[in-house]
Amino acid sequence: MTDETVSMSCMTTKKKFDVVNPEVAVLKNGRYAYRVQCPWEGKGGKTLYAFKFCSAAAYERYVARNQAQEEESEPEQ
Repeated sequence: MTDETVSMSCMTTKKKFDVVNPEVAVLKNGRYAYRVQCPWEGKGGKTLYAFKFCSAAAYERYVARNQAQEEESEPEQ
């Protein structure tokens, strides 16, 4: 499988950054979005997150990547 690089933008600091193989979350409305912790902290050391809508295909690739990693990490019996 190939790595997927996504350009994200922190809404608080307005800075852009790239992420390789970001987490994909299913939102309450059924849509999909990349969810990544920003490399910067907010005021008072608050953790910031960036969201970006994505496709169902991106979610399927994310699930397939995670399943492949789980299979590799499981010890053979």
